[in-house]
Amino acid sequence: MNYRKIQCRVAPSIGELEGTHKSAWGTEEYTNIFEPCVFFGVYGLPDFYTLNRHRGKRYILWAGTDITHFLQGYFLDDEGKYKLDPFSIAKWINDNCDNWVENEVEQMALESVGIKSRVCPSFMGDKYNFKINYQWSDRPRVYASCSGNEFEKYGWNIIERIADKVKADFYLYGNTIPWETKHKNVIVRGRLPKKQMNEEISKMQCGLRTLDFDGASEILIKSVLQGQYPISRIKYPFIANYETDEELISELKKLRIYKQPNIKAKKYYLEVINKYPWNRKK
Repeated sequence: MNYRKIQCRVAPSIGELEGTHKSAWGTEEYTNIFEPCVFFGVYGLPDFYTLNRHRGKRYILWAGTDITHFLQGYFLDDEGKYKLDPFSIAKWINDNCDNWVENEVEQMALESVGIKSRVCPSFMGDKYNFKINYQWSDRPRVYASCSGNEFEKYGWNIIERIADKVKADFYLYGNTIPWETKHKNVIVRGRLPKKQMNEEISKMQCGLRTLDFDGASEILIKSVLQGQYPISRIKYPFIANYETDEELISELKKLRIYKQPNIKAKKYYLEVINKYPWNRKK
């Protein structure tokens, strides 16, 4: 097997992650345009320009929102009046890059413009650090997060809508401005140090992700690695999926019957997470 070093360029638009590409994959910082490199996130023209000028092997790990930006057309000006048609560069990306995504929703989105990709979930933390600490509860604790205070995008309005319909408590993380709730079983924790948040969610039963277009969220991966029973709007193997509020309520109600940790799901994700050709820590 070829263990040649591979570089990684993380797009500036990607927020804080559980760890780094160095610790997760053993990749190096991007310094050489002639050596192989994985481009983690391609959000706009600056990212694409760097990708295009690279002369070595190109891998792309699409991050989720960057696909949305790409399909809408990269802005050529600050106001977005002029956009680059994605079809005009999709063929070049397909012909010159090894494309990877984290779920079939992303895969289908790229296919719509002619980009073929392979599916593999990523996790930038140490997957072996998240131990099974699952304890059954008659009143399950469910956690969700948001980024950039985009409450509606991250489904906090959905949680608000269904909170009084289930016997569960919802813990919300990540916001830096107030989120007003009408429910006693919705607890807004805000943006906490990662260590503190990880400690709190380790004692809960379910990570919830409500986005219908997203990468493999750390909320889901952490939940499954700890033997919990995550719920996702996007389909993933061994993770409960829903489409409507009624289906979400039904899945949340099921949490009370899960007496034992979700060992099967944990084993599956320990095997498949980060199985990329650039990963030197397999």
